[in-house]
Amino acid sequence: MRIIITGHGHYATGLQSTVELLAGTLSGVEFIDFTAGMSESDLEQQFPKMDDLVFFCDLVGGTPYKEAVLIASQYKNVAVVAGCNIGALLEVALQNDIPNFEDAHQLAQLFIESSHSAIQEFTAKKYVEIPEDEGI
Repeated sequence: MRIIITGHGHYATGLQSTVELLAGTLSGVEFIDFTAGMSESDLEQQFPKMDDLVFFCDLVGGTPYKEAVLIASQYKNVAVVAGCNIGALLEVALQNDIPNFEDAHQLAQLFIESSHSAIQEFTAKKYVEIPEDEGI
């Protein structure tokens, strides 16, 4: 199994930079940007055409997503997920043996579940007012 991280601008390589800073290189994960000046065809040529892929895209409906969907429509074991975030990527990639994972759709569901749990709002248990003349 391979994971392809893709998105607009330097989204994918930006995530790659963050991942490598936090966890090193992730086995089975590739990062493909869709930058200014590229055509849909240019991007499509960079995507692998094979089974056993999960595309993790920046957003639904954009060119990277649409090109990934076209590939997924031609293969049984290819899944496409949109809404990629660093927390989900790290959780799934570090807790699973991606190259030996067998079901792309099951892996996609792990991404979705991890994405949901990675998005949280901080709420203080107790609000403490600090007078302006007293810094932290």
